[in-house]
Amino acid sequence: MDVNAILQAVSNLGFPIACVLLMFRQLAQEQENHKLESKEWTTAINNNTLVMQKLVDRLDGEKHD
Repeated sequence: MDVNAILQAVSNLGFPIACVLLMFRQLAQEQENHKLESKEWTTAINNNTLVMQKLVDRLDGEKHD
């Protein structure tokens, strides 16, 4: 390939390639954010489950008294 063909290929394909790379980076970043968010929700749900179990245990204790 000569220099002009290479320059023309970069000129024609440079923008689409850059867009694909930026979209890939954004997708990877969103997946990482979603993973962190999911861990936070899991922690919150587990904490709520513990509180609910303590409340049920306490209510059960009051019923038997």
